[in-house]
Amino acid sequence: GAETGGPLKAIETKIRGARISEHLPRVAAVADKFSLIRTLHSKDPNHDTARYLLHTGYRTDPTVEHPHLGSLVWKELGMTAEGLPGCITIGKDSTVGSGYLPPEMSPLIVEKIENPLEDLKMPPGVNKFRLGDREQLLQAQNRGFAARHDNPRVESQQKAYERAFSLMRSPHLKAFDLSEEPEETRKLYGPGSFGKACLMARRLVEAGVRFVEVSLADWDTHADNFNRSKGLMEQLDPGMAGLLTDLDRRGTLRETLVVWMGEFGRTPKVNGGNGRDHFTRNFCAAVAGGGIAGGRVIGSTNALGTEPVDRPVTVQDLFATIYGQLGVDPNRKYMSQVGRPLKILEGGEPVKELLS
Repeated sequence: GAETGGPLKAIETKIRGARISEHLPRVAAVADKFSLIRTLHSKDPNHDTARYLLHTGYRTDPTVEHPHLGSLVWKELGMTAEGLPGCITIGKDSTVGSGYLPPEMSPLIVEKIENPLEDLKMPPGVNKFRLGDREQLLQAQNRGFAARHDNPRVESQQKAYERAFSLMRSPHLKAFDLSEEPEETRKLYGPGSFGKACLMARRLVEAGVRFVEVSLADWDTHADNFNRSKGLMEQLDPGMAGLLTDLDRRGTLRETLVVWMGEFGRTPKVNGGNGRDHFTRNFCAAVAGGGIAGGRVIGSTNALGTEPVDRPVTVQDLFATIYGQLGVDPNRKYMSQVGRPLKILEGGEPVKELLS
């Protein structure tokens, strides 16, 4: 292999000419369902700023806070699941909120996959009738407080309570309950938390949630990269392959856009700690469903994988593709916190080679 290679072997996939790690055999078997961008690049090697870019399409700016991609999709497409928020993050909080959109459009964070609705359970002795009485009392107090304090933060706090009560009453809460799935389906996604999160994401989308993000942490492998990556890929493989297989079987992959990526890549060169460091000049993203063609490879790099040599793709290009497939106009403007009109996305062109 290349001088930048490591001890892990590469295996063939269902995409001609594309090989991936030996620890992703199930993903390799469904590669015809997604397309691979090999030349994504950015200029943000820091975790926080790179995560911001990959969640908003913008680099950080001290004068404005941009909204999470999911919050914008929620705002643009509206909501179809009564009581559930339109943007849900399962796993680690990205720390990106609703930005210049209303605070109540921030993502709902689900941290515990085994007990996702822990905070929604009513305490002993409280039933739905008593809860209703408490809500009415709170509303009366809030109205009085708001009358004395003309402040947008007061209204935001009230809306947060309203969102919580609405969530508690939602008829779609069962979407969080994986026990309703057949055992065969649960096995398809694997036993790990990531696989369970992918299954929950599928259930939430089917319930009407517009945008679900699933995160798998601990890829910052500056040391012991190959052993750590092996364990992570063993979690990722059944979850990602299971999701694509399940959506395809159910006939919903064509109307569900799936994007798989990190905030940047890792250095082709292995460091002294047998790890790989941050690398932004060239990294990958996989895209499936939602009108995206499967089985394609976009772009190529030099032999060492250090630079794109054909069809480089910016983060803005990827966002333009996502918005286009979801029916969102990236040129639509919203007013920022400082009263400046901002486009949903500045720059970027859809990656037309991805479109079916």
